[in-house]
Amino acid sequence: MPHTLPAGLPATTQDGAIAHALAEAIRFERAGDHRAAEGLLRRLLALDGFNIGAWLRLGGLALQDGRHGLSARCFARVMLLAPERAQAMHNLAEALRLTGRKRQAAIAFTRALRLRPDYPKALAAFGLMMKSEGTGRGARHLAARAVIADPAFAIGWRNLATLYQPMNQPETVARLLHRAVRSDPGNAGVRSAFGVALCELKDSPRAVQTMRRAVALAPDLPSPLSQLAFGLMLAGDMDGALRSTARCRRIDPTAADADAQDSLTWMMMGDFRNGTAAIRRALTLDPASPGILINAALLLHARNGGGESIRWNTRALRLDPESTVGRFNLSMTLLQRGDFARGWALYEARWSMGGASYPHHAPAWDGSPLNGRSILLTAEQGHGDTLHFVRYATLLAERGGRVFLHVQPLLKRLLANTPGVTAVHGMDEEPPACDLCAPLLSLPRLVGTRLDSIPAAIPYLRASAADRPVWRERLAGERRLKVGLVWAGEPRKDDMKANSVDRRRSLTLEAFAPLAAVPDIAFYSLQIGEAGAQAKAPPPGMDVVDWTGHIRDFADTAAFIDELDLVVTVDTSVCHLAGGLGKPVWVLSRFDACWRWLGHREDSPWYPTMRLFYQNEPGVWERPIARLAAALAVLDTGVNRVNRHGIRTP
Repeated sequence: MPHTLPAGLPATTQDGAIAHALAEAIRFERAGDHRAAEGLLRRLLALDGFNIGAWLRLGGLALQDGRHGLSARCFARVMLLAPERAQAMHNLAEALRLTGRKRQAAIAFTRALRLRPDYPKALAAFGLMMKSEGTGRGARHLAARAVIADPAFAIGWRNLATLYQPMNQPETVARLLHRAVRSDPGNAGVRSAFGVALCELKDSPRAVQTMRRAVALAPDLPSPLSQLAFGLMLAGDMDGALRSTARCRRIDPTAADADAQDSLTWMMMGDFRNGTAAIRRALTLDPASPGILINAALLLHARNGGGESIRWNTRALRLDPESTVGRFNLSMTLLQRGDFARGWALYEARWSMGGASYPHHAPAWDGSPLNGRSILLTAEQGHGDTLHFVRYATLLAERGGRVFLHVQPLLKRLLANTPGVTAVHGMDEEPPACDLCAPLLSLPRLVGTRLDSIPAAIPYLRASAADRPVWRERLAGERRLKVGLVWAGEPRKDDMKANSVDRRRSLTLEAFAPLAAVPDIAFYSLQIGEAGAQAKAPPPGMDVVDWTGHIRDFADTAAFIDELDLVVTVDTSVCHLAGGLGKPVWVLSRFDACWRWLGHREDSPWYPTMRLFYQNEPGVWERPIARLAAALAVLDTGVNRVNRHGIRTP
């Protein structure tokens, strides 16, 4: 039976009935019966349109239920009746913001803060809105004022952390969220967010522990379970991640974040089919989520669906223009498709992502003429990236720069022979003072590289003349085709994402067994690290010479490769080394190929002597290895042979 107020009562009786009705509405609201509460409030306001408490309650109910237009009208009425109420003005601002009327919301927030300058909730909410409008500095100032006004305001600390996330300051974000946890230890959402921040710091054990505590605090909330799945995935517990999202869906079958997280977990496992199915479910549930759209684009990129990937990513960036991950992922797809003009520019988003730090050894070079100025080129990411892009050092020297390199220590001796380079310093050393600096992977953008202007003159890497004689002597007398083998990358156990890629690109020496059937070939291991031990037990019929114990650094590997006829390798640093040396190199690529191979091209404009063999389906190496073995079998294995791939022996 609907709850109503009797009409026609005396004034005093009516006042009492109104007070009773307001109390009843509050009771219904707290019990979760919003419909009954709203019915009483509307009846009450029909009798007393000046009842501020009723307007506040009705506006609050509407705000909770997502009826933001009604909420805004209620709070606007309160401000007409009691313009001094800061809380009502703040609520009006929130309602206006949620209806998309951000200009009016900004005015309302400003008025709320005039009424109460130290109002934490208004400061924090206004700050977040300013961030969405692209005014980051002002947003952080307001959020900082909120926690200064109330140091125990946990949501204020969380909002401030959110504003620092795009600034690539993961330590600051984690510190702010830790303050939020200390302010409100029982807040599951805050604790879960702290766990995500710990993931960014690669502190997986502590992150998972924190997230499990968040789930224990609110076992019936889906969001902490979805975030726990993220932490478990990064910790390498894929089964645990899938169990966590399954539990999340049992609580809320419409939890799109759970399916989106599953898509990432499946992708990390190399299962793109299940990953695609999961992300399509997530898109059905929430087609306007920027994060879900970005995940969809990432999966499509991995499946070589570049056009559709670009559409999803572009849509995500329209919804969230400040998304660093969205810009970076879009850059990868554009570069994969050869759209270097847009791709290189967006690739700069990497500096706003966790773990990347722009070098500030000297003023950043802007691409202007060098005119004899010194420039420090700094390595970033892996050895292969440095070997790939160090070609630009020679180009900059030709354009009038005095070029210095700051690179990984294992590359120092090799790169000392790079044409045009003045000096090479290891990253374990203090870099020299220079007029300018630039990261190696920003150079294609700075010099305007396009697909038809890739600097591909080879060799741009050179083995040391002092290192070559010993390797020449070791291989002297071998008249068969000399083929170097690399079958695995380098595991990165502290970086689950990189480790996942490494698992997908790596195979075992046993997988090379079909090559043993090709006659007149001498195989040599170039495999460094734990996987190198497999050379002691090669497949039946395959003799593999293992001299890797004599390799100290990339200079030694370069001298070794110089004496070989062909290198067969997975997509790791050796393919860049061989390509840069101008040696024929055949690369076995995973299904979700690296962007630089331009969407499953069999040749590479970066390396004229390279040929690529791709997986036809994720995780299955038999077919590309069979194609490679067939190509190897038709090579002329006679003396003084030359073929169309440039393979030559004495």
